[in-house]
Parts: sequence; C-alpha cells; structure tokens
Amino acid sequence: MEENQSYEAKIEAAKAILTELNKSDLPLDKATALFKDGKKALDEATKLLENAKLEYEELQNSNG
Repeated sequence: MEENQSYEAKIEAAKAILTELNKSDLPLDKATALFKDGKKALDEATKLLENAKLEYEELQNSNG
C-alpha cells in the first residue's frame, strides 16, 4: 500500500480487503495477511483524518 495515498483511497482499499475477507474459501494465511493490510490501511486513514482535524482546528483558532 502506498504511503502517500489519499484518505479516500485508503478507505477504498480497506473496503476491498473487507470484501475479500468475507469470502468463505479464503485460506487462513491469505486472510491473515489481508487482515494486516486492512488494519494498516485503516490506521493510516485514521492518522490522515486526525491530522486534517488538527489542521482545521489550527486554522479556526488563528482566524478567530
């Protein structure tokens, strides 16, 4: 997964991984790897969202 992907791209990647994980014929090793990738995508998306929130709050405070 690319580090410089947008928030939206990371969420879409996590959704695609979730779709794959919902397949009942998925081998355990592949499911585990997909789970780790999905968690990483969501963690990165959360970090981007938190950074955007902080930036927004800083802008609000500097203009207020």
